[in-house]
Amino acid sequence: MTPTELARIHAELEGIGHVLRDRRLAVPSYQRAYSWREPQVADFWWDLRAAFGSKASQYFLGSIVITEDTESGGSTVIDGQQRLATTVMLLAAFRNQFVTRGDSDRAQVLERDYIASRTLRTTDLEPRLTLNVTDRTQFRELVIAPPDATSSGQDGERNALMDQAFGFLAARVDEEAHAAGRHWAERLVEWVDFLEERARVITVDVSSEADAFLIFETLNARGRELTVADVLKNYLFGLARDELEAVQEHWLSAIRALETTADEEIFTTFVRHHWSSSRGATRERELYARMKSGLTTSSAALTFADDLDAAAPSYAALLSSDHEHWTASPELQPAAQTLLRFGLEQNRPLLLAAMRRFESAEFAQLLRAVISWSVRGLIVGGIGGGSTERAYADAAVLVSERTISTTKDVFVELASVIPTDESFIQAFAQRRVNRTRLAKYYLIALAQSEDGNASPLFVSDEIDQDYRLEAVIPRNPNPEEWQGFPADELRQWALRLGNQYVSDSQGARAPVGDDLASPDVFGPDDIVDRQRRMAEQAVAIWPRPF
Repeated sequence: MTPTELARIHAELEGIGHVLRDRRLAVPSYQRAYSWREPQVADFWWDLRAAFGSKASQYFLGSIVITEDTESGGSTVIDGQQRLATTVMLLAAFRNQFVTRGDSDRAQVLERDYIASRTLRTTDLEPRLTLNVTDRTQFRELVIAPPDATSSGQDGERNALMDQAFGFLAARVDEEAHAAGRHWAERLVEWVDFLEERARVITVDVSSEADAFLIFETLNARGRELTVADVLKNYLFGLARDELEAVQEHWLSAIRALETTADEEIFTTFVRHHWSSSRGATRERELYARMKSGLTTSSAALTFADDLDAAAPSYAALLSSDHEHWTASPELQPAAQTLLRFGLEQNRPLLLAAMRRFESAEFAQLLRAVISWSVRGLIVGGIGGGSTERAYADAAVLVSERTISTTKDVFVELASVIPTDESFIQAFAQRRVNRTRLAKYYLIALAQSEDGNASPLFVSDEIDQDYRLEAVIPRNPNPEEWQGFPADELRQWALRLGNQYVSDSQGARAPVGDDLASPDVFGPDDIVDRQRRMAEQAVAIWPRPF
């Protein structure tokens, strides 16, 4: 940072209770939801408990970055919301103990100073700390409502981590009060004094949010380590400067589109795949460095945030076959459901780019091709390797740049990583499949081909539910019952596709690779012959060129 930027920063060591008492704090809407799990809350409590019991002059809780909001007259929390929210919940648990034990006077003073106080204009209780839009109502209920109040929110809309954290802290405070016996009130007052004076944080006040984001990555936060999404967001926001408000809105809009407020791993993967789709394959550990070198101006930050916002609905569709993108095109929904069975990620940058660049008919063709190429990669192996990921990302870049615009063009770019017919047949004829979801899919597709289905590679969820996966040799066989197989290889034979079959809801076995031999005479040669016939059929179901 430049000397001018540094001059706009003011840092002070003060008690975390003092921070809450002196300011009205608000977490901006783009910040993550409350995310501390019970082990982190437990560490927070027991560390505080040890410091409180030791009578140490002070205990350091880390740093908090805030900036003044000139419109509201309060302060915006850029970093430190998890510690602040947990501290407010702890203070609310102390307040509830006073209420429960009949000391309403102390309860009111504690609430007024640290949790919520009434404003002159509305006389409503206004919290000292307001969380983002996702957690705001629930947090108010937890810390402001009386101890016996009933929640007004539906269970499915609540942040379970927040409820768990408050429940944990309330139980510890209750234990603390009981342990103090008749001196319980004095003990709780000592705790509040401890949080006011001795449990200290460094509050870093900056003149603007952009300045806050510039210094964010240099500060160490207590508790959960910063996620990649945290670091990316704060770099982007720090770079934005005059475009900060627009960048924040695009970022928040992308989060809404993905519906991943509390799941930053998914959002980070989206950002990485979006970046890879236009700039080449990038691993998660490389993403921050690539963004830092590739985005260096406020206009670049705004353009990237705008692109991210525009791409988010398409990426959301790649995560769910129930997304409106597929329900609006029901002919594509079985393909989307099929693709999701594989659990693959390396094709997403390509599909993300194609969803935004290809005509709808061409994208449908590509989707069909990607399913075939995915099956070939799963059967032959190596599809999860770096070379395949790079090839798909490189093709995605060409699609994003409109250099290529057809499935045929994409095939040319990916030909080196798509298994040939010869290698596919050879691998399919010998493949053992441990994942029942995949084994069932392969066998249903083969059965659909036997029935003359024009698109046997598409297996919708509805069709999948009509079949049950079964096997001649069970997955946990008794060697004494299968004397024709070497005992030490029996488990491997059980996983061969030639040993498995699907039956419909009436129990009728779907004919695949010709009929199975009777279990009484079933041997290794029967499995080998049957799976070889399957392989010859598979090469047509999942073709290489399109």
